[in-house]
Amino acid sequence: MDIPYLFQTLTTYNPRAFQTQTITRILNHQNTLLRAPTGSGKTETAIAPFLFAKVFDLDFPKKLIYVVPLRTLANSLRQQTEELVHKWAPLHKLPRPIVVTLQTGENPEDPHFEGDIIFCTIDQMLSSFLNIPYSVGRGSANINAGAVFASYLVFDELHLLDPERSFTAAIPSAKNLRTKKQTSQPRRRKCFPRTRNS
Repeated sequence: MDIPYLFQTLTTYNPRAFQTQTITRILNHQNTLLRAPTGSGKTETAIAPFLFAKVFDLDFPKKLIYVVPLRTLANSLRQQTEELVHKWAPLHKLPRPIVVTLQTGENPEDPHFEGDIIFCTIDQMLSSFLNIPYSVGRGSANINAGAVFASYLVFDELHLLDPERSFTAAIPSAKNLRTKKQTSQPRRRKCFPRTRNS
């Protein structure tokens, strides 16, 4: 796979060494922390492995969930990515079009995380991961949790979160949920017996 060529067809510029190395690591299923200056192409670097894996049908997650702390950031990254994919897809044979979606409290267009590339806020991802998604009923909450577990996850701009307020409710909720699961008795199912004839 010619990563520099593929990256150039995606972005119209040649990748820097850190971009090629990062894409290679991610395609090799290695957890990666990328730290680079603003405007250096981190977003494109994060999205590229997903698109390249689609073209070459590689063993790679079938969804990309791109998590950011702000709704406005999710929206602008979604628009930027749609433009990239729109220009790039005709150059490569894909089995079907790549669907880019947005899931935020203000714009709940993909409540079940059905898109190929999903941009969402951290609260949407975290509530889905904890099996209590805001956007769907309890009966289908496991769909979102499964989507999170099976996806390629990108966390971006986390430095924008206020460390004093970030996860103030999420961490105690997760601990509470774990404690309840450990101490609770198995719940009995409600039974509705058939009506007997008198």
